[in-house]
Amino acid sequence: ALLLMDPAAPLARAGLPAAELRAFLDAEFPQFTDLVSDADVAAAAARRASALPAFRFAGPTLHVGRRTLVLGDAAHTVKPYYGLGANTALEDVRMLGEMLEEQDLDVPRAVRTFSDRRAPDAAALVTMSRNMDRPGKLFFACFLLPLILDGIFHKLAPAIFGPNMFQMFQRRDVTFRQIQRKKRRDRALQILCLGGAAAGAARGLCAAVGVLAGATGRSRAVVSLGMAVVVAAGASLRKMVGVKKVAAESK
Repeated sequence: ALLLMDPAAPLARAGLPAAELRAFLDAEFPQFTDLVSDADVAAAAARRASALPAFRFAGPTLHVGRRTLVLGDAAHTVKPYYGLGANTALEDVRMLGEMLEEQDLDVPRAVRTFSDRRAPDAAALVTMSRNMDRPGKLFFACFLLPLILDGIFHKLAPAIFGPNMFQMFQRRDVTFRQIQRKKRRDRALQILCLGGAAAGAARGLCAAVGVLAGATGRSRAVVSLGMAVVVAAGASLRKMVGVKKVAAESK
C-alpha cells in the first residue's frame, strides 16, 4: 500500500514509534488495520519516507538484447493517480502474451515486436501524465482548462471533438498514442474556434462603436470609453445585488 502525506507531517519523520503508526491505522483505516501485522507496522515506521517517483519513460526502446524487457513502472513511471500505473502494467502483460502468440513463441521476435509497438504508447502515457501534475497555474492551463474545453466542445460537436482524456482512457479501441494525437488535434481546433469567435466579437464591437460614434457625433475613443464605463457599472451593480441577496437569504 502507498500512504501519501505532506513531507512535514509528523508521521513522515524517520524513526516513528510503531505504536504511533498503529494508532493512526486504527483510527483512519479500521477495516484494514487487522490485516497489517505488528512486524510490518514496525518496519514501515522505521523506514524513511521517500518522494514519489518522477515521471519517466525508459525508451526509446523497451527491450535490452534479445530476451529482456522492461514492463510496468520500469518502462513508464507515472504518479499513483487514476489507476494508470497498475492498469497499464497489466496491459503490458496482456500485450506481451499476444506478441508471444503472434510470433509462435519466438521470444526474441516477440520481445522486439512488443518494444516496437508499445514504446510509442509508453512515451505518450508519460507525457500525458506529466500534464496532470503540473505545479501552480500550469496545472490549470495544462490539465483543468483542457478538461473544461473538452466537455464543452464535445457536447457541442461530438462528431468532431472527442471526449476528455479520462473518458478516452476507458476505451479499448484506442491507444495512448492515438489519444495523445486526438487531444492535440482537438486542442488546435479549439484554439482556432475560440480565436475566430474572439476576432468576430472584436470586429462586431468595432462596428458597434463606429455606428454609435456616427449616430452621436462623438469620436470612437469617447464612445469606447463610455461603453467601458457602462460595462463596469453593470458588473458592479450585479455584484452589489448579489451580495444583498446573499445577506437577505442568510437572515
